[in-house]
Amino acid sequence: MRKDYDLIVVGGGPAGIMAALTVRRFNSDLEIALVEAGQSLGQKLRMTGGGRCNFTNNRPIEEFFDMVVNNKKFLYSSLYSFTNEDLKNLIRKWGLDYSIEEDNDQKVYLKSGKTQDFIRVLEEKLIDAGIDIYYGSRVEDFDLDEEKKSVVFSDHLLTSKQVLFAIGGKSYPKTGSDGKLYGFLGDKGYDIVSPRPGLVPIDIRETWTRPLAGISLHNVLVWTRDRKKNIEIFGDIIFTHKGLGGPAILKMSSYINKNPIDKEIFIDFLPHISRDELYRQVQSDGKKSLTSNLKGILPNNFIKLLLEDVSFELGVDLVGQASANIKKQNIDFLLDRIKQSKFTVKNIGSMETATVTAGGISTKQINPSSMESRIHQGVYFAGEMIDVDALTGGFNLQIAFSTGYMAGMAICENARAKSK
Repeated sequence: MRKDYDLIVVGGGPAGIMAALTVRRFNSDLEIALVEAGQSLGQKLRMTGGGRCNFTNNRPIEEFFDMVVNNKKFLYSSLYSFTNEDLKNLIRKWGLDYSIEEDNDQKVYLKSGKTQDFIRVLEEKLIDAGIDIYYGSRVEDFDLDEEKKSVVFSDHLLTSKQVLFAIGGKSYPKTGSDGKLYGFLGDKGYDIVSPRPGLVPIDIRETWTRPLAGISLHNVLVWTRDRKKNIEIFGDIIFTHKGLGGPAILKMSSYINKNPIDKEIFIDFLPHISRDELYRQVQSDGKKSLTSNLKGILPNNFIKLLLEDVSFELGVDLVGQASANIKKQNIDFLLDRIKQSKFTVKNIGSMETATVTAGGISTKQINPSSMESRIHQGVYFAGEMIDVDALTGGFNLQIAFSTGYMAGMAICENARAKSK
């Protein structure tokens, strides 16, 4: 089957849907096709916020750039053109509502707590807009060199003067976002920054934490040394069978994923307590053990394992002795382990478990004010497939919606200019 359109949108995620709806909002005449590889729209969207749909963040938009890990300047135009306030207003205009969790990193969730409600509304809006939706259609080839572009799918051929690619990255490949299109685009002259997993757990070489699997610690400081500065992240962590997880660790993984192996990361388990205060705490009752003096400020099982590991390293027993009988140098060694415990990265999580893909189409080949390709006129990119990624908290979804909106506006302008 062959059919001609004014716009082909490849990808039925947030970026592609936003682009298609934006084009329709400002141009009711264009024939638009939205093509999705899976059997339903927004498959990766279903996984956001634990299924509750953390679609943006309530911080001021200027603070979003501090949460972008790679190529934040590229996003200035798109994030300011369609802000988190614009997205929240649009959600309510569509008949949905949201809640802001101020004590949870300012995350914004659907009030219903059901991502399916969001997907249902998006699909209804596409249908009401007269946009043709193709399901179960994977790209097999395309020609972008002619004025009339052609995209070959598994069971049909579509042609159009304008094409938007918004197929996501390589994370969660079972959702259909497997990154295969990167290879096709590389063959067409695009530079692909090597895709790598972002926001994943970290496997460590140290083994003393293994018995702590499932134990969480709150409000710790995770940091590492970068070439220019220290990267510091406050938040919660969880010990796993292979190493470390939790929000602070997922964020840290995005900063070290270019060369993670043998990277050293450090954790201050009590950043709200100074070293001097901690020293006084462990010596607060000289007749009692360190375990007793530390009770209440760290989990008991964590204290026990840490003291056992430190005792093994020092060759002395810190577990059973009264704190007054322990040498100051050994106390100092223990405090080092609490305030700057070092862990060596063995590996990071895979694409199968990654929340987002880092890497993708080089931003140097995309106009940030339009999302249009600098190589092929009439070709656009949006969302996760571009080499931009951010931390957890709704920032990556906002980027998808904002770049989709920016592309949609540029497509409208391009169509308007050609019709004159």
